[in-house]
Amino acid sequence: MAPKKNKPKRAGGRRANYAPLAHTVGARRFFPFGWIMWVGWLMFGLLAVAMFVEIFIAAAAATQDGYWGDVFGAVLMTVLFGWIFWLFGTSRLKEL
Repeated sequence: MAPKKNKPKRAGGRRANYAPLAHTVGARRFFPFGWIMWVGWLMFGLLAVAMFVEIFIAAAAATQDGYWGDVFGAVLMTVLFGWIFWLFGTSRLKEL
């Protein structure tokens, strides 16, 4: 009879392999994971806030000269930057 090889046991058992990652549960899933995701989240968040303010500035100017194209452009860009801001916060990069 061949001698048995002693394999070292893995820590945590089988169930630990299926446990969710810490950054994918709770409130942490709405915030970026990784430094580059934080940079994009911050950049597009500030751009979204700036464009939101631009809506009101353009609307104030449009009441005087009657050109509302800038307001529609500011609304469109606010939605676009807000969407990218959301994607940077909730998307996850695969670690290689």
